[in-house]
Amino acid sequence: MSHLEHHEEKMLIVKAKRGDTKAFESLVRKYQKPIYYLCYRMTGAHQAADDLSQDVFIKAYFALSRFREEMIFFSWIRKIAVNRAINYLKVWKREKSMGGDEMRVFQNSDASPQEIPEETYQRKQMEKRFKQALKELSAEQRAIFILKVYENLSYEQIAMTLDIPQGTVMSRLSRARQKLKNAMAEYLQGGSR
Repeated sequence: MSHLEHHEEKMLIVKAKRGDTKAFESLVRKYQKPIYYLCYRMTGAHQAADDLSQDVFIKAYFALSRFREEMIFFSWIRKIAVNRAINYLKVWKREKSMGGDEMRVFQNSDASPQEIPEETYQRKQMEKRFKQALKELSAEQRAIFILKVYENLSYEQIAMTLDIPQGTVMSRLSRARQKLKNAMAEYLQGGSR
């Protein structure tokens, strides 16, 4: 972010804190896509991501008075999003039975495996298995993995986002990677269907 963009954002925050809803709407427009995609990666479901991202901005609006000027707005709102997604996943896990909500990568295709080119079929199966394996991680492990791999945050940034020690971030990330590696072993070793 350039110095000018940073200054403009700070001005929007000051105005929003004074009750200017148009200024807050500008902040929402700027960050709604990255927050939605973060929530989508966390939940794996469009509707949940959509609901969560809306909830994040509502929560941010009502907590704006606690936002400190030295903070980075996106880091602050990302922290809200991650915490909301973790809470959502914990509740969802308690409410859903383990096999009741299967992910379907081929939802829009009625083609049988014989009608799909082998390479495409294998890739789709691998994507499906990876999404399922990601879904099977604990909410905390999933958050750390997504923040590291998809959001490209440092261990220090992840620790700050989740309010946990850096060593905890590193150990949870290591466990998450190992679980994913185990789940993907068939594909990593060149296995077949």
